[in-house]
Amino acid sequence: MIKKLWNAYTRWCDEMGLTPENKRCCAPMLQDPPLKKADSKLSPKPPARNHDR
Repeated sequence: MIKKLWNAYTRWCDEMGLTPENKRCCAPMLQDPPLKKADSKLSPKPPARNHDR
């Protein structure tokens, strides 16, 4: 019974275009790609924030 429901759900997702290729989510995936270090010369530092307001 669970397999039948799961197959119906996945068919519905496919029909709605909810596939991994069309994913538009900002939530992290279980396996994020490794981060690349940015070159400090190319990436300017953000302006310092004043927390004494």
